[in-house]
Amino acid sequence: MNLLELIKGRRSVRSFTDEPVPDETLKLLVEAACWAPTGSNMQAWEFVVIRDKEKIRKMKSFSPGLFVAPPALIVICADRDRAFQKGGEMGRDIVSLFDVAMAAQNILLLAHSMGLGTCVLRSFDQKAFQIFLELPENVVPELLITVGIPKATPPAPPRRPLEEVLHFERWDRQ
Repeated sequence: MNLLELIKGRRSVRSFTDEPVPDETLKLLVEAACWAPTGSNMQAWEFVVIRDKEKIRKMKSFSPGLFVAPPALIVICADRDRAFQKGGEMGRDIVSLFDVAMAAQNILLLAHSMGLGTCVLRSFDQKAFQIFLELPENVVPELLITVGIPKATPPAPPRRPLEEVLHFERWDRQ
């Protein structure tokens, strides 16, 4: 599969089999995340992988977007102190979030290429996750990624046509 086909084929998967995701696979997904672009080479991300079913069940109570208990969760966090040291206020408040998003995309694409399903979630109580995962005050959970073998893969939602969103040199619509 070429890269564009891989990108077009990735879906947000919300139902998984009970089969666990091997630790080595989860490590590869985080390794892929670490090779994402990062502003000023901040690398102000941290990753917490959760596989324990009871922990995931408890996490559902402060994550309304987590409908099912997946076999694994990857929590992508921003180390706000590291981001500030490397990039000042902009690094802490903006660039670190971009970096988290780009790291997440690498996880999503590699997982899809391996036959795994994923879904990115932002609807969770950050402070509750910070306490539950025993994160230091400066390490803030920003995104959750569910990971597992999909029970079903939803169809692609419609996308706006390229001609509607692409502009060369200037805005060219009235």
